[in-house]
Amino acid sequence: MPCPICHDFRGIGEKREKGRPVVGGESRTHKLVGLHWGQITASAESCFICEMLTRGIRGCLRQHGIKESDIESFSLFFHYENMVGTVADTNKEFRFRLVDGSYFDIELFAEEESDCPVPADWETFPTYERTSPRTDSDVAMASIQGWIEECLGPSHEYCIAPTEAELPTRVIDVGTGSNPTIRLVEPRGKVARYICLSHCWGREQIITTTRSTLKERAAGIRMEDLSRTFQDAVVLTRRLGVQYIWIDSLCIVQDDLEDWKVESAKMCDVYSRAYLTISATHSRDGRGGLFRETPDVEVSGVAPGAGGGTYRVFFRERIDHQLECTSTGFWIEEHRGHMTIEHYPILTRAWVLQERLLSTRVLHFGRYEVFFECRSEVNCECTGIGYYGSSTDIPITIPKLVHADALDSEMDGVDWAEYAHYYIARLWRTMVSSYVTLDITKHGDRLPAIGGLAKHMAARRRSAYRAGLWQDTLMDDLLWYCNGASRTKRPRPPAPRAAPTWSWASVDDRRIMYTDDIIYWNEGLSEEEREPYQHFARVEECTVTPGGVDEFGSIVHGRLQISGRLATGILGREVEMLDGEENVTHHVLFPGGVKMSMKADYLLDVPGDDQVLPGVEVTCLQMAWLKYGSSDAFVSLVLRPVAGADGIYERIGCMGIGNRRGASLADAFELVYRSAAEQTVVII
Repeated sequence: MPCPICHDFRGIGEKREKGRPVVGGESRTHKLVGLHWGQITASAESCFICEMLTRGIRGCLRQHGIKESDIESFSLFFHYENMVGTVADTNKEFRFRLVDGSYFDIELFAEEESDCPVPADWETFPTYERTSPRTDSDVAMASIQGWIEECLGPSHEYCIAPTEAELPTRVIDVGTGSNPTIRLVEPRGKVARYICLSHCWGREQIITTTRSTLKERAAGIRMEDLSRTFQDAVVLTRRLGVQYIWIDSLCIVQDDLEDWKVESAKMCDVYSRAYLTISATHSRDGRGGLFRETPDVEVSGVAPGAGGGTYRVFFRERIDHQLECTSTGFWIEEHRGHMTIEHYPILTRAWVLQERLLSTRVLHFGRYEVFFECRSEVNCECTGIGYYGSSTDIPITIPKLVHADALDSEMDGVDWAEYAHYYIARLWRTMVSSYVTLDITKHGDRLPAIGGLAKHMAARRRSAYRAGLWQDTLMDDLLWYCNGASRTKRPRPPAPRAAPTWSWASVDDRRIMYTDDIIYWNEGLSEEEREPYQHFARVEECTVTPGGVDEFGSIVHGRLQISGRLATGILGREVEMLDGEENVTHHVLFPGGVKMSMKADYLLDVPGDDQVLPGVEVTCLQMAWLKYGSSDAFVSLVLRPVAGADGIYERIGCMGIGNRRGASLADAFELVYRSAAEQTVVII
């Protein structure tokens, strides 16, 4: 009989674990949940494999300062190929729940492409590369240099940024061997290589440049006055043979609003022209630094018995490649802990998205390893970053690669921007859905923090930018909706507003969505591949008044004039229990008893100027019919009149997303607008 704990490293069962992505077949899973540590140590007395597992786990726990007494319980997940040998995830993992409520994960693997044997009767074993012992080691630097050299070579078609460019307004000169003075300089048009630093400011005060310290910074900056992250960045910049680094807190005068407006408007150029962007990806603030130890534990020997053989395997903290802090991760956040939030804090910051996507090359110093993103490829030390699990047959859609592919592809004899117009528009809407899940300190920065991406896209799609939407696709861009339960919603931010109410940037919601978000790479490239749709309204005019130096930053005012059929109804409110909590839902009740569910843009019940109570009359503007997958959306904007301004409205929600219970959504939609007259309204 096989061991009840490890099952002798032999697959069990025919069905895959629910929800795991599989290509070409089903994987088999041996899963045990809620074990006590004593169960595996007891099994280790008679089972050779459990004894080997116990040795490796203990070594890994010691490396990370975890005592066996800290373990509350653990679970085991061993994945295997199916019976016909289909390539699938073969990960071998342990998840420990500690007495303080935290988790610690360990993965077991053999080394890829080396003499790293396992016994023949151990079924389908995962293989990875070992990481460097420390992320500033010579081993790590060799990987870094190799990735950069490959990126600069001819095979990377999208990585065409020059290695040298006109330097930003101010940069930090890191000094040379003969003159190691660190100082702030204004290069005034000089062309050279420079590096950017992407980092979390955190709550701790970090060194900045102000009007009163500008001359002091130009004279020199002591290394000991820099945060640990800045110190590491200076050391790495020197080690890479580059003289200049751009750090936002030092290169933008922090108490000069005009300087901030001018320099923040240049973010697109600053990052896209940089030789390299260094990202302090694992650090929550300046104390975290760049570099970390990333050890593993080797266990080797000879398996007993006639069917035995030599083995050499490794244990390390499981490397999690969940790098995107999107709405798809909220279930994980609530039930397991969101890995991006836990281990890659910088990737949860709104300002960082454009730094990451605009940079030609980004070198991430993560919790477990160094990893590298450029516009053509993604690499990491363990080699698993681009895939789900250990199989190389299940690639992850990497936002940076999709971004480059959508904007910089070419086709012989074809205007790519015209051919892929719908795909590029979908890319923007997908980026918005991801961007709004990220943290931002000031709601007024909602548009400036994505302005660099908008400016970069504007040069390619040749359309006017309108407060987070685009002139040539306004009818589609207006169809955003807030999909979360009421407990995830927030009040509408107070005046002055960051954007007009018809823009997604006007609300503070993390689950803003579109029905045509890109899920798979190269999905729906051209308009001909688009699912069926019909627009019912018509944009007459859309204008915005910028609050900064251009239309890609803050907005003072926005006005949308739109024509379509209008229907009047009464706002309703219901309360239901959801996971033991009250959840408020809204609907609109129309004459004839037609009731349509509504997704509110914000918490409508909060007292104040934006409060909208049940029983008030609202106006619904018929917008579009959309087909998405097996569902239909008959979309209307829900508006309320602005007091004392005839024909002027504000948006408060969206109606008609998803299937309707009972009578079909299409029938209800027709009843609502059957006798409605077309009118022209203004939304602000």
